[in-house]
Amino acid sequence: MSDSDMTSTTPASDIFPPEQAAGITILTIDDEAMIRESIQAFLEDCGYKVLQAENGRVGLDVFRNKQPDLILVDLRMPEVDGLDVLASVTRESPLTPVIVVSGTGILHDAIEALRLGAWDYVTKPIQDMSILERSVTKALTRAKNLHRRVRYREELERDVELRTRELLEANHRLNEQMRERERAEQRLIDSLREKEVLLKEIHHRVKNNLQIISSLLYLQSQHIEDDHARAVFTESRSRVKSMALVHEKLYQSQDLARIDYHEYLVNFVGYLMQTYHSPQRTIQLDLQVDDVYLPVDSAIPTSLIINELVTNALKYAWSEDESGTLTVSLASNGSRVELRVSDDGAGLPDGFVPENSETLGMQLVVNLVTQLHGEFEVRTENGTAFIISFGV
Repeated sequence: MSDSDMTSTTPASDIFPPEQAAGITILTIDDEAMIRESIQAFLEDCGYKVLQAENGRVGLDVFRNKQPDLILVDLRMPEVDGLDVLASVTRESPLTPVIVVSGTGILHDAIEALRLGAWDYVTKPIQDMSILERSVTKALTRAKNLHRRVRYREELERDVELRTRELLEANHRLNEQMRERERAEQRLIDSLREKEVLLKEIHHRVKNNLQIISSLLYLQSQHIEDDHARAVFTESRSRVKSMALVHEKLYQSQDLARIDYHEYLVNFVGYLMQTYHSPQRTIQLDLQVDDVYLPVDSAIPTSLIINELVTNALKYAWSEDESGTLTVSLASNGSRVELRVSDDGAGLPDGFVPENSETLGMQLVVNLVTQLHGEFEVRTENGTAFIISFGV
């Protein structure tokens, strides 16, 4: 150890005051009793507790039983020499400082001792005990810092392990919640599918029942000779048909909440044109329908209104030998729908007010418009036009 190293080392009394040094145990291993005694006396004066061992074998036993804070070891000793002690201590307790105190004066021994893990090398005889004091202080300071670093690393590792475990547990809980949510969503999907199947079956059965009623009305009308009574049956059959078609479109659709009214209107108005067809006249149909989707609670009232207005036009707008054009339009601007049924026929009587009409068909139209919370307008220029608007 150079003179500069010795002079720069902080004295033990500064780093380890007597009250702290008293808690530090130093083991000195040397086969010369006089050297052991002198080292013990000096270190005890510094406040340390000192243990002695007369050779390497005894020294290792004391080390393992007493766990000293620092070891001073000679190299040349009987039974077990200092290098073997150094190797054993370094292997079993790497943070225990080992200072070689030897008088061999051989450079190879010093190099080998440092290679095996010696923390310092002090030659003897020790002419100035302050050299030993500085070496001990330096080693204990370094050991203290290393122990602090190891404790910090262990605490950090424990914190990391604890945090990792908490994260894993939180992740496990989150995965369980996600799996439970997926199971709940799947149960909901399955339930919705079952309800869709059931709802389609209901619409299908309602349509079939309405179709049976329509067929019964038709069969009954074939046995009625009175033209007026037969017309009543035909009108009733058209009303039933308008509702049956709504339910038919619903169970055929992927969306059970609303129907494609464009497709519905093409089929239904075509049915009415065929029902009230007369070979003595030619009525052209002008159908103008946007891509409109109506919910069930709007589709059925709208269908009944169209049935009444189209039927009324086909029956009364033209005489038996006249020809004309019937226009049915349905337009949507997103929030409202406008239905227009117009003809170029004879027009309505003067002073006609739908709300005051005594016919069942017009009373039904007025009531259905009210049910839709809609607005009703009648125009009589160049025929008749019924305009109804309502929200969807």
